[in-house]
Amino acid sequence: MSTSLTRRKRRARVVTIVWGAVLLAVAALLLVSQFVVLAIDPVIVALGLLVGVGLSLVAGGILSLRTRPTPDDRDDLSTY
Repeated sequence: MSTSLTRRKRRARVVTIVWGAVLLAVAALLLVSQFVVLAIDPVIVALGLLVGVGLSLVAGGILSLRTRPTPDDRDDLSTY
């Protein structure tokens, strides 16, 4: 008798995506500032990034809670 266990699909973590986007934004800003004369206030940039990261993490956490299976759903899968 053989039983097959199906693994859950692995999804990208919200935290990884958000911090990756922040690093790309900072790198793009530094790259653009090398070619174009920009007067950027670092405090305002840091504040904007922190607000954006915070909002993205909260929104991602709420969205991941909506798509996560409930304990009742997991019990139904184990009977097959």
